[in-house]
Amino acid sequence: MQLAAMGAELTLIARREGPLRDAAAKLTGAKAVHVLPLDISDEAAVNSRVADHLGAHPANMLINNAGIATPGRFLEQDTSEVRSHMNINFFGMVHMTKAVVPHLIERGGGHIANVGSLLSVMGIYGYTAYAASKFAMQGFSECLRGELKPHGIRVTMLLPPDTDTPQHAAELEIMPRETKAIAGSVKMLTAESVARSLLVGMASNRFEVIPGLDGRMTVLAQRLVPGLVRYVCDSKQQSVS
Repeated sequence: MQLAAMGAELTLIARREGPLRDAAAKLTGAKAVHVLPLDISDEAAVNSRVADHLGAHPANMLINNAGIATPGRFLEQDTSEVRSHMNINFFGMVHMTKAVVPHLIERGGGHIANVGSLLSVMGIYGYTAYAASKFAMQGFSECLRGELKPHGIRVTMLLPPDTDTPQHAAELEIMPRETKAIAGSVKMLTAESVARSLLVGMASNRFEVIPGLDGRMTVLAQRLVPGLVRYVCDSKQQSVS
């Protein structure tokens, strides 16, 4: 919505055409809004359809925001849950990036933004599958930044805390009580404020964007005193065990 208000030309990608068209109808001010129904975990489909779309609608920016989050205890989850998180959160991002980067190089540059999480740099009880996929995104983005810099393509990694979205509401329905005890201490942000932080960070050519003071302090603590962070998390989860 914020990009549309700036007059950008947008392409929205997701699996279901109906919700895509509903979202497109709500956007005002955009130069144009296109919808591309596509399962980004399907590499062959991405390679075929994205290339055709870019031929008709050139782009200079890719925001990889598709993702799933299904919290649960590792021993109680089927390994298919782990695969689903990796196929969508990680490999979906890889497929889209692989399809778009040659186009950006041909155009002389651009920007890739990958939407991670605070759990891209730390892990907590109940998020083994999700955190694994987001850690993978972080490592991928770190390496990609260096590789694409000579081509004039910038890379930004977004590390938001809990954000008020329908997906987060669904997570709360199945979240282990230990996870709730830990996450309850983190201030939730609005989707609008997180999106604004990302766009400001991209405009400032920052690699890592961490919305909110609480989020920045959490990442700083995890990097400087990880043992203390683990102690705090362990104490909170033990309080409800």
